[in-house]
Order: sequence, then structure tokens, then C-alpha cells
Amino acid sequence: MERKEIAITKETRQGKFVKKILDAIGPKLSIRSSDKVAIKINLSGSREIYANTHYETVESLIIYLRDNFGINDITVIEGSDGAFYTKKSTWDIFYKFRYKEVELMGVKLQDLDALPHDKIFEVETLLGKKEVSYTEFEADYTIAVVPPKTHHLFPCILSIPGQAGYVKAEERGLLFGGILNDIKKLKIPDEERYAKQLDIAGRNFAQLLKRVTPSLVIVDGLYGMEGKGPIKGSPVFHGFAIASEDPVLADSLAAYVMGFEADDIPYIYHSYKEGLGNNRWQNIIGVDPVKVKFPYRPHPNFQKQKLWRTKTLGHTNERAPDKKKYRTDGRNFERKNKTS
Repeated sequence: MERKEIAITKETRQGKFVKKILDAIGPKLSIRSSDKVAIKINLSGSREIYANTHYETVESLIIYLRDNFGINDITVIEGSDGAFYTKKSTWDIFYKFRYKEVELMGVKLQDLDALPHDKIFEVETLLGKKEVSYTEFEADYTIAVVPPKTHHLFPCILSIPGQAGYVKAEERGLLFGGILNDIKKLKIPDEERYAKQLDIAGRNFAQLLKRVTPSLVIVDGLYGMEGKGPIKGSPVFHGFAIASEDPVLADSLAAYVMGFEADDIPYIYHSYKEGLGNNRWQNIIGVDPVKVKFPYRPHPNFQKQKLWRTKTLGHTNERAPDKKKYRTDGRNFERKNKTS
């Protein structure tokens, strides 16, 4: 498996951290000035600003791509869960979260839900095998920009599940091993079935990653979400960024700095097993990850999430401690929501 570079930086200024992470890894990237670039964002919230990729991050990325790589053909793309669950369109969410300002920079916006979902692949669910439809967006180089968040099924959710926006909106619940329209209803009291669903969902997202693989992942950790993520959690001011052309590696390192073990995240584990990337980092560009690590308060489902390895794989992650101490110091913060 080819080993790709990874960079991590610590920065608390919105206008500086994109430049800082791309200055660090830019010379190692395969991007070319002639490339048509797509920026895949995450808009899973309809009202919750910290659940989504921040538009200022995308603005800074666009400016950097133009100024440092000479790239002008850029499209921001997404199929928004926040839109689907509030019976709105992705365009409504684009504009609510100020992506009109990105459009005014001469960058195109594309609602993935409006494209033909003419590709199909098979997924597993608790009710048996199903087919899901997905779309593709023609680009030479795709950059996935995601915030780090906790999740009610996975311990944390990062770039690999963030590719769900390519899947037909009403079928995304199948990726999580549930039923149609069931992403928000993953309440399975039986521990065996819960662990099985975690494993199924991890396998499904590995299969999706095979089909829609970002060229570059940027984990936008200026702000994160802990507790009842991915929508109703508490915001965290973290102040880091991670970038790699290996999405598995990027998600693995991001999970670590959030206080989780990469081996305990089913979609990371199965993506690695499928040969889609590395889950161990070495020769990191930038700061020591230990200096960035800031354990997030996990979702209330975390005790059940931890049973995944023993109940499905038959072993535990020996590198992980038996007990983890999570912050109780209240490093949450308040910031005026300008999108309301």
C-alpha cells in the first residue's frame, strides 16, 4: 500500500489555519494548475453551524488554490442531510450557511441531490442486503473538508462517512445498516444487534469510499462537536487542522487527537482492511499530535460503541486503555450564530 504524507498543524485563527496546513503539505500534493477541482463539504445540520463545514474555511481554501496553485475551475459540492430531514433543498442550506458568498467569488455550487444517481452498489443492513444509488461528480481533484464530531452510532464521524452526500438522500440510512430514512433512529437496545450494526455500517462506508474517494482530506478542527453529535452536540474550540491525500490516514489521526483509537472506529478499520489507506502514521509534517490531542466528551452511546470489537471481531484493541478520562473542564464555548 502506497504511503502518503500527512500534516497536522495547531492554529486558532480562522483566517490563518487553512494557509498553515496547506503550506505544510502543499509541496507533497499531486494537484495541478490545470485541474478541475471539487470541494466536497459537509452540511449535515439545517440550523446547527458547528455541525457543518464552515464557509470561511472554504473561502480560505479557494483563495489558496487560486493564489498558490493557479486553479480557477472550482466547484463546491454537497448533498445535504440537513436539507433532506427538514424537507428543504441543498440550495436552501447553501444559502443559509452563507455559501452565497463563496458563489460570489466566481465559484460554482452543485447540489449533488440534483444529479442523476445512476450508479448502484450493494450494502448490508440488519434486514439483509440492499442496493443504494449514488452519483459521481466529474473532477480531476476532489478535496473533502469536514469538521470533527462525535456520533450516535460511531465514536466519531469524519471524512469517510462524509461521502454519504453522494448517495441518494432517502437511501443514506441504508449505509448505516438501518432502514430507509432511519439515520436518526438508530436506537437498538440489544447490544449484539447494536454491535452488528456498527460493523455493517463500517463495511458499507468502506465500500462507498472505494467508489467516491477524495483526492485530499482536510479535517477542519478549528471547531469540533462533542457529546450528542453529529447534530445536537456541544461545540468545542479545538484549533487544529489535518490534511492528507490518504482519507483513512487523515481520519485515523483525527480520531486520535479527539481522544479515540482508530482501531475502534469501524469505518476506519474496514477501510484499512480493504486496502484503501493506512491507519498508522509516521514522519508527520507539522506539530506533534500529542500536543494537539484534546479528548472529546463522547456520545452517551459510547459504552455500547466500545463493545463493537469484542462482539464482532472477538478481540479488543490492546493499545487502548481500559478506562479513558474525558474532559469535564467545560472547554465548550459560545459564539454568535450569524446564520440564524
